[in-house]
Amino acid sequence: MPVLTLDYRHCDRKRPKFIKHVEIEAIAALARQQLVGSGVDAIAFDTLRQIDRLKINGIDFALEVSTDCEVHDEDGNHVFGICEYDPYAPDTAMVCVSPVGEKLSELLALSTLAHELGHAVFDAPGWIMDGGKGPGLFDALEPVVQRAYRTTTPDSEHLAKVPTAPSAAMATEVHFAELRANEFMGSLLVPRKLLSTAAEELASEYNVSIHRGPSLDPEIPGTSMQLAASDAADMELLQRALALRFGVNPRFVQVRLQRYGLIRPENAVR
Repeated sequence: MPVLTLDYRHCDRKRPKFIKHVEIEAIAALARQQLVGSGVDAIAFDTLRQIDRLKINGIDFALEVSTDCEVHDEDGNHVFGICEYDPYAPDTAMVCVSPVGEKLSELLALSTLAHELGHAVFDAPGWIMDGGKGPGLFDALEPVVQRAYRTTTPDSEHLAKVPTAPSAAMATEVHFAELRANEFMGSLLVPRKLLSTAAEELASEYNVSIHRGPSLDPEIPGTSMQLAASDAADMELLQRALALRFGVNPRFVQVRLQRYGLIRPENAVR
């Protein structure tokens, strides 16, 4: 697999620097161009699993992807996936996703892998920079336990997070790391332009109407499109058709439709 090469605004510690959602969309689009052809809607699980190296903001490192062993958190609980870096294995980040089975469907495994890849893209370069620092001039020379860096995806709800204020239990830095990974996941698997085109093609088949007007998002000027249906069942069928087209589950499509402003929350299928 060729190296996945991406760049984005970052600080001198190689951490993302106030990246907006439209920038993450562009980064995901560039990643997608390197992974699949322009006429492809659905990215296969194996396509992501075969990525074995990343070059992010000039930091070149190996990516080990494991999908064969059940993944657990620090407390021994089963989780969907993790992304981690161990300073004792320099220049290598690891992504682990639990195998498909009773606890994890094929569609959720794909979403989890894309989410963890987002952490590898946005968080691993900073981890590698921190982990590669040797002892300072006045630091003790005795061996010390080096910190391992890890993010964890515990369940499906974690993959559906939307931008809200961080909870008291979640540090701001962690909160935004998760939002970045989710935005990358969503934009990689179901890009705005492809979803809009597909929805426009299929809408009439499911009695869903299309309304156009000026965009209210200053980051995305031009004309916006919104979908509406008098019967919720019609919208549900459209979302199922779109999900099949992009190889994700209907809930994933619903979140992306809302995120891109193609449907309003009150019109979402419950």
